[in-house]
Amino acid sequence: MKKLMIIQQNDTHGSLDLHHELFWRGDTPELKQTGGLPRIAKYVKDLKSQNDNVLFLDGGDLFHGTLPLVSTKGEVLLPALEKMQLDAWVPGNWDFAYGKEQLELLANSLPFPTVACNVVSEDPADTFLKPFTIKEMQGIKVGIIGLTYPYVHETMPDSFSEGLVFSKGVDETRKCVTELKGKVDVVLLLSHMGLPLDVELAALVDGIDIILSGHSHDRIEQPITVNGTVVVQAGSSSSFLGKLDVTLGNGKIEDFHYELIAIDEQFPEDKEMAGMIAVILEPYQQERANVVGKTGSILHRMTLNEAPMDKLITDAYLNAFDADLAFSHGWRYGTPVPAGDITEYDLHTIIPTNPEMFTMEMTGERLVKALEKNLEMVFSRDPFKQKGGYILRSAGLFMAFKPYNPEGNRIQKLLIGGKEIDMSKNYKIAGGGSQLFKAAEADKTYYGIHAIEVIKQFLKEKGIFTADEPPKIISI
Repeated sequence: MKKLMIIQQNDTHGSLDLHHELFWRGDTPELKQTGGLPRIAKYVKDLKSQNDNVLFLDGGDLFHGTLPLVSTKGEVLLPALEKMQLDAWVPGNWDFAYGKEQLELLANSLPFPTVACNVVSEDPADTFLKPFTIKEMQGIKVGIIGLTYPYVHETMPDSFSEGLVFSKGVDETRKCVTELKGKVDVVLLLSHMGLPLDVELAALVDGIDIILSGHSHDRIEQPITVNGTVVVQAGSSSSFLGKLDVTLGNGKIEDFHYELIAIDEQFPEDKEMAGMIAVILEPYQQERANVVGKTGSILHRMTLNEAPMDKLITDAYLNAFDADLAFSHGWRYGTPVPAGDITEYDLHTIIPTNPEMFTMEMTGERLVKALEKNLEMVFSRDPFKQKGGYILRSAGLFMAFKPYNPEGNRIQKLLIGGKEIDMSKNYKIAGGGSQLFKAAEADKTYYGIHAIEVIKQFLKEKGIFTADEPPKIISI
């Protein structure tokens, strides 16, 4: 019998130090202090010093999500990652935010391999990333295949995918498994596709022993087993680690035990890493101290249909422009902000892209089609058509929908400004950035002002922001 311990983190999104995380106490949300790289570094370092055959793997969205990372295009994190004892990682969709060349620079600066089998350079002479790596340990070889988010070119701004070609990765994964079989004891897929796609992939591709899933921010407490494959995912925001203990025998996994670990304040810090994070944060003390408003509600993104954090954004957009309604993308990232002061640094965590503001017009008919398309991207029966995050966030809109109706037939009731939608009427929409209504870029009028300035002005005028209105997006 051989033992293997796998530690997983995914979707850290620049959550560098201790921060608030949302948990549910019964039917009530509550915040606890969790996470940060110093606690994770200490935990992993201790495990590796006390046990043989410990793998520490990252599932992507590592270089984007908070002000220090975005303002340095991820480079500020490199010295800390050199000390994290990671063994491999796969880029997530947000790791392509700074373009192909910058991702290559980041990947080439790391002391551990970057793997992804389903993205290649448009230039055949450029190998870009390795499809897999083999980790040799004490009597065990682990084949680690990378699988990045397959729809970067469809759902993210064009600059993310320029010079790159993405695929769903089913055939590529199958090819890697075939190549690894017989050479390794364990075939592990390190994925940033999202839980529904990973579970479907496990059913389609034989021979994968373990999938470490990422992208969808799922807190998996009980492993999912599909086609002999163990599938797990470890939340987000450096608040959690997944710990998978595997017993190997007779050329296969004989037994396994999984634990989702909340990295709370009881976990000790690695002092060296704490010092490095303090150095990273030092240039942003002004933003961390600058209070720009107050909230009477916990601001979070933990709910699918609508969320208080995004209500702040869309209410601010609608307040800033003479528009009928406002939209914001259904992002998953962003650690919660407790009731009380909101700082400028908080705003850069809520909306790190800080998109440029635009307005555009859409007929009622076109708007319905856009909303139905978004619902299909969230609720499609085919996991490989689930390309969105959450439902588009909005202000000025009431929508009741049936999530499991056929494509194009989910919306049951749609009101704009309290009135039934008029299919032939032009409606003025306020929003931010090219990721929102990407296909309608030619119809947008940009204003040279950015989301954070708009939100700061809204908070200044509002006094105390609250998100206590009845739901406006309802699944029925």
